[in-house]
Amino acid sequence: MQKFLILIIIFFSGFKAYSIEFTLDDCIRYAQRNSIDAQKAMNSFLARTNRSQAFYADFYPQLLLNASLPGVSREINQITQPDGTTLFREQSQLFTSGALTLSQKIPFLNSELSIASGITKLDVYQTNDYTLWRSTPFQVTYRQPLFKYNSMTWDRKIRELIDSKSDDEFNQEMEDIAINVTRKFFELYLSEMNLKNSEQNVAVNDTLFRLSEGRFSVGKIAENDLLQSELALLNANNSFSSAELEYRRTLDELKITIGYTGSDKISIIPPKDIPQIDISPDEAVRYAVMNNPRITDLEIRKQEADLALQRAESNNRINADIFASFGLNQAAGQFDLIYRDLLDRQRFDVTIQLPLFTWGKGSGTLEAALQDKNRIISDSELQRMNFEMEVRYLTERLNQLRRQVEISTKADTIAARRFDVAKNRYIIGKIDLNSFFIAQSEKDIAFRALVQNLQSFWLAFYNVRKLTLYDFAMQKRINYVLERK
Repeated sequence: MQKFLILIIIFFSGFKAYSIEFTLDDCIRYAQRNSIDAQKAMNSFLARTNRSQAFYADFYPQLLLNASLPGVSREINQITQPDGTTLFREQSQLFTSGALTLSQKIPFLNSELSIASGITKLDVYQTNDYTLWRSTPFQVTYRQPLFKYNSMTWDRKIRELIDSKSDDEFNQEMEDIAINVTRKFFELYLSEMNLKNSEQNVAVNDTLFRLSEGRFSVGKIAENDLLQSELALLNANNSFSSAELEYRRTLDELKITIGYTGSDKISIIPPKDIPQIDISPDEAVRYAVMNNPRITDLEIRKQEADLALQRAESNNRINADIFASFGLNQAAGQFDLIYRDLLDRQRFDVTIQLPLFTWGKGSGTLEAALQDKNRIISDSELQRMNFEMEVRYLTERLNQLRRQVEISTKADTIAARRFDVAKNRYIIGKIDLNSFFIAQSEKDIAFRALVQNLQSFWLAFYNVRKLTLYDFAMQKRINYVLERK
């Protein structure tokens, strides 16, 4: 029985001590799957995808049913008599109709072809009630604009750019998550190391204070040195208390950021090494221009400006539309007669629109569209130059930070070693208290500089990935859309 209880205690003790370890890459991947930001990014992407599907669906055959539910009218109508005279009669009518239409857009012609079939029933209530039926078994209709810009081709061209931009926006949103997680990860790492360092400082200063008390009691040090040692211990305790609270805050922030809702304790493993890559700024600019949605957005604006100019030019010159239809129809007083001895139904129209005098409206609209296009071209060129400069600077900054991390790592090692030497020398009375505190302060400063440089490097690394949408470590394009399909 005692062995059984011991096993239970060991089991639950181990269960409580269980923790999950996260590397930086683990945190990023977890957040890209489970965080609220990832859900928002996916919802936005799916909304854009559905809008795109709705756009392209408009170019597939459309089958529509148009029906008029029974309508009633009661009014005095003008009726022409067989002898040519006109009488006004009070009539009550009940009418019902229905039609089935199959239509298809033809993008390269900017035209539309449709086939329809329908039926209409009219009940007239007056002195002599009667019913009329009319059928249209089929009717083929074709509409063709002439001399106009092809709106369907332009719309599809712009939509392709919008779709490309949508995919890259989702990729950037995933990289934004990586950037945010990296920031929170290193904030937690710094607070964790500060907590450990504060705990170590408390232990060291406590030891030194007790040592100072002993030396003061035998007259080896002045009271000022004892008070300085006691003050250092009090400050170390305060720093430890603040570091403990800051650690809990940054831990909770990281959990929220990555979307972790479990009850298990988590611990982080900082990256031991950084990617040994030296990215060429020109190469980074090339990938950024190729992949970044900001560049695609500039191209969309140019295309929309060209479209507006084409529309203005089209509206300022002669336009024509061809409308042609052919079908069969029949009318009778009985339903079983409306599909017998069908009659031809034909129609052909050519409509022309030519602006003759519009008080300068057409030329003004055309000139405004031209100036808008020139403005957008100039603005796009400026934005592109600023964007390329941003990419180039950030790439150079990343290469610089890689070297700074190497220097900071060496400086941290030296400062930690110097602190150990200073502590041991103070214990044996070879240096004074001020020299020890200087070594302790330099150790803390060197460590914080290392963590901050690590954070800056990884933030710059993921910012370069975001701007270029290219993984320079793996030498491949970043595409989360394909990974999720």
